[in-house]
Amino acid sequence: MKKLLTGLMALTFIAGLGLSTTSFADKHMAEAIAKACKDKKPGDMVKVDGKEVKCPEPKKK
Repeated sequence: MKKLLTGLMALTFIAGLGLSTTSFADKHMAEAIAKACKDKKPGDMVKVDGKEVKCPEPKKK
């Protein structure tokens, strides 16, 4: 029983690390796209981290 609980705790910990890393990468990519598209029109293609990305439409308030 103790081994089972320890294994489940380890899997939960690893899954939590994976989710936090993914959310950090998404935030970094969104900031990089915003910086690259600063003076561009929506739909223009820019290169961010070696990938071609289309500039998004500005968010409406």
